[in-house]
Amino acid sequence: MATATIRDVADRAGVSVASVSRALAGIPGVGEATRRRVLVAARELGYQPDRVAQSMRRRRTNHIGLVISTIENEFFTQVAFAAERAALRHGYSLLISSTDERVEREEMSITALRQQLVAGIILAPAPGDLRERGYLDSEQTPTVLINRELDDARFPSVTADDDEAAYQCTSWLLDQGRRRIGVISGLADVSTTRERLNGYARALAQHEIPRYPDLEIPGRATVQGGYQAAWDLMIRSSPPDAIFVHNNVMLMGATLALGDLGISWPDHVDLAGFGVFTASRLYQPPLTLIAQPTYEMADRAVALLVDRIAGRGLTKPSRIRLANRLVTREHWLEQRRDRETEMRMQLSGDGAGTSLATPGWLDMASTSRPARPY
Repeated sequence: MATATIRDVADRAGVSVASVSRALAGIPGVGEATRRRVLVAARELGYQPDRVAQSMRRRRTNHIGLVISTIENEFFTQVAFAAERAALRHGYSLLISSTDERVEREEMSITALRQQLVAGIILAPAPGDLRERGYLDSEQTPTVLINRELDDARFPSVTADDDEAAYQCTSWLLDQGRRRIGVISGLADVSTTRERLNGYARALAQHEIPRYPDLEIPGRATVQGGYQAAWDLMIRSSPPDAIFVHNNVMLMGATLALGDLGISWPDHVDLAGFGVFTASRLYQPPLTLIAQPTYEMADRAVALLVDRIAGRGLTKPSRIRLANRLVTREHWLEQRRDRETEMRMQLSGDGAGTSLATPGWLDMASTSRPARPY
């Protein structure tokens, strides 16, 4: 049996080839009755559009590229998960690439995505100066930045207010009576690191607490870097009484270092940082964490990119800024108490007719000490 063509569909539906093309592509200008006739005819004939030929004619596909800085950080795993779901809702599929925080890898990723005729790109920029990024061209391929910004108004972005979140977290530590607050910072030359340091410094200044530059150590945005930075801070003759860690990967490393040193929190040193990550549910006592709007950030970035692809909102680049949320140790402890009460009621029969709920993330066992240091 011969493969059905678009002409066959047009003849069956009693419309022009152009109408079939518009109806199948979802392009406006086709009446609903006509669209239904075309879809029915295509289904009856088993017609399958030649997506490759369509892409070559349009010079783009229904793919969106997502270029993240590292797959080690669970934040970006969550971004990729949410972005893929959002892309599918808009009729696109997602191609994911990681730069390993290197500009040269970023250029390779973007070049490869363009060769695959992606309709647009969502980019979490690697550290580096904008002048190193001659390959970025918002006119060649619509591009939206996520989580991090570049100093260029041509590129719309979706970020979170990390300055304010760092201010709130540092203020909370100060309200707990901490006065020598160390910092394990992320990578230089990225906007998130600058914002988090600014918020930290602003809180110290407002509370008239001195800033100790020797207590601010870069953690290279890795588990190993966080481990080494926390170790270096805590073996000093005058260690900090709190550590503010700039991302969840380094925070995991810091907790491992404290465990190896036999230092507990919050008794000997308090610990707080960015990102509610899966492994954090293992820690007892719980950590004070900054919950980032990861899924909303990805949703908004995809929607913004789809608008750019469709030619909407091109006159003024958008800068969307979302709020983070400080989730303190007390909040998690309260949640755990509520969960334990609910479970006791269910087990005693007071909750008859209801199923036993899955315990919250504070009900899991506490972490063990690492087998070996990083």
